Amino acid sequence: MTAARDYLPTPPPTRYRRRQKATPTRTYQSVAPKTVTRRPSESRSKVTRLPTKPKRLPLALQFLLLVQKSSTTFTCGLVAITLGVYAWTVYAPTLWSQEFSKLKTLQRNERQLTSTNESLKHKMAEQAEQPGSSLTAPNPHQSIFLAPTEVPVIEISEQPQKKHKIPVITETPVAY
Repeated sequence: MTAARDYLPTPPPTRYRRRQKATPTRTYQSVAPKTVTRRPSESRSKVTRLPTKPKRLPLALQFLLLVQKSSTTFTCGLVAITLGVYAWTVYAPTLWSQEFSKLKTLQRNERQLTSTNESLKHKMAEQAEQPGSSLTAPNPHQSIFLAPTEVPVIEISEQPQKKHKIPVITETPVAY
């Protein structure tokens, strides 16, 4: 029993080894392990066993841990919401200013188109008033009125009954 306690399966640390000269390897006849005596400085320390059953925490400490977990979760949620609101307050005005600039550009283009349209109408009216234009003022007696034509009504006859078709079987495949 004492031999098993004193047996070391691994060599001692390098600081305790003595330097050996290069010698040919030795072959041992016995298979039994050698007993190693320990120095007083290498004595083993006493090992205490840990309890196998974990002790339950007091109820007040469990309550405090629950409060800590819930407040941590709540704080993380508040931080996420705050970052979302902050991002929205920064993003929304930027988006609004972009859309507002588009609106101003569209309004300016509309005014330019309206003024161009009116100037073209004015030029056409001036050209119509010139003597060599061969345009005359509209006269209701010179107007041509066309009578509406009757559109023939297309009658939908009953669909002929579908005949049962016989499937055509070919000798070669049509498709895959």
